[in-house]
Amino acid sequence: MNLESFTAGPSDVAALFTVRGERRVDKSGKGKPASVPLPKHGPGERFIRGPIPLAWFKLASGCGRQAAAVAVLLWYAAGYQRRNPVKLTPQVLAELSVHPKTARRILGVMADRGLVLVETKRGRSPMVTIVSPESAPVAD
Repeated sequence: MNLESFTAGPSDVAALFTVRGERRVDKSGKGKPASVPLPKHGPGERFIRGPIPLAWFKLASGCGRQAAAVAVLLWYAAGYQRRNPVKLTPQVLAELSVHPKTARRILGVMADRGLVLVETKRGRSPMVTIVSPESAPVAD
């Protein structure tokens, strides 16, 4: 028996799977949801370093109208500056159009909930330490 006649080339394998709409369908007619790869950042393009704990983000996003934006900017700054605590500058806040006074108010609420530690000095950008809610120091 000649097995060479049974080999499949790349075009033959690709023909076995076709994408119709949002479902990937094989020759038997059975379908699975189509999987689309997630977008990746390009060279020199900004990105948010993760993973961001979902429990932390849920608590943080409940601190005000733009709290989710401030939380994302905190993690962006932590990844960009590669440190914790991070300096939350007006330039970082401008990335998502957050006013510095709004950020200061939201950081106060986050600090009350034990999500961040904030060190402020007059005329300076706040230094913010991202902490786990369980590891936050207890105020007496």
